[in-house]
Amino acid sequence: MLAGYLTLLLFITLVHPTVQDTNADLDQWISKQDIISFQTIHQNVNPHGTKRGFFAASLSTYHPNYFYTWTRDAALVARVLTGLDETSDDTLMDYVQFQIDTQSTETQCGCLGEPKFNTDGSSYQGTWGRPQNDGPAERAVAFMLIAKRWMDNGYQETAWIYHHLVPSLVKDLDYVVKVWYQDSFDLWEEVLGTHFYTLMIMRRALLDSVDFFNAYGKRPVDQYRLTAHLIAKRLEGFWSVEHGYIMATQGVRNGVQKLSGLDVSTLLAANLVASRKDGFFSPGSDKTLATVAALENSFKSLYPINHQQGQNLGTCIGRYPEDIYDGYDTSVGNPWFLATAAFTELYYLAIEEWKRVGVEVNDINQLFFQNIMQIEHGYYGPQSNVLNHLIKDTQLAADRFLKTIKYHQANNGSMSEQYDRYIGFMAGARDLTWSHAAFISASRAKSERFIQ
Repeated sequence: MLAGYLTLLLFITLVHPTVQDTNADLDQWISKQDIISFQTIHQNVNPHGTKRGFFAASLSTYHPNYFYTWTRDAALVARVLTGLDETSDDTLMDYVQFQIDTQSTETQCGCLGEPKFNTDGSSYQGTWGRPQNDGPAERAVAFMLIAKRWMDNGYQETAWIYHHLVPSLVKDLDYVVKVWYQDSFDLWEEVLGTHFYTLMIMRRALLDSVDFFNAYGKRPVDQYRLTAHLIAKRLEGFWSVEHGYIMATQGVRNGVQKLSGLDVSTLLAANLVASRKDGFFSPGSDKTLATVAALENSFKSLYPINHQQGQNLGTCIGRYPEDIYDGYDTSVGNPWFLATAAFTELYYLAIEEWKRVGVEVNDINQLFFQNIMQIEHGYYGPQSNVLNHLIKDTQLAADRFLKTIKYHQANNGSMSEQYDRYIGFMAGARDLTWSHAAFISASRAKSERFIQ
């Protein structure tokens, strides 16, 4: 066994030689990769033979077949595209119209929580985890961002927004109000229960709607505000004093058993709500940082590839420690590009938060800071010397995750869903649209052009 392991290490060294990227090298790669990822996303939007507005999760049609549009994936990608000046209004209009149509499409669940749709816009009829109630909330967030972009930029179709987009937005918001306390499947489509991620994105959608309707059109919002408050109270119960981190799911009724309770979805949720700037499980908050440390330490010891990563590279990050989906079948889980990118984005979002309000190092978040630098407990305000040093070291740590992505992607800028836990080569669906959107979101966070 030892001989085989040593052979594997030699193979890894030969195919993945250690590189030492300078800051200039990294910045040059990011600029190039931003363009490639933007182009790849658009190759996966409206591919030949599909209905306008079809956002393919991937162009892969076999082993695995991801040639569908997931409500979740499409909304998260649309959110990123909306934040990019180079995105055309036609692309966003196609997305909105396709999604409006799906709201009235007959589905297996008979609800807005239907997870995915075919190339012609019809709903997928096979066995699947239903409902997935994060989808309508993510779509509501995307719809509001698109509407704000159009109205703030003097878009000519204002009447269309109020007569078509807004009524569909209200459908999703009212659905969230109706079902927020009910069990649903998680964003990985594997567990039936109550999920931190789902509730977090629901809360953001409802709070965003209060701001949206106060600014762009008078509509009763008391129910949205009240429901967001109730969700917040429920979310507070996901913090585990015993474990010292946020538990991903409560009340599991069916699906994959995650004994650790760890899941990178908790950090994806933190990134998605950062724009609220209210400190509620935000990227820079102590409970989120404690969860970051627990996740990274778990994956650092779990994946063999992490044992061979040089100090120049960051930890390879997967979905959750118990993952057995390898991108094709069930065996052992791998790191994911979008999960690794999420760490970069979270670090830079945390830095933005610290610059505004400072940071308190305490018993809850001390493990996170131990991974960054030696620092004593206490409060460090904006502009303090200690905080400035902390920010610089955190930036270096954030960049190492980007270097990990660069190291394991294809030379042409392609990014699949996963990369192998042993040798680091790409695995799973080719050019996962979400992978590229996650990279862009992370790179924008680094440049302080944050995606809302």
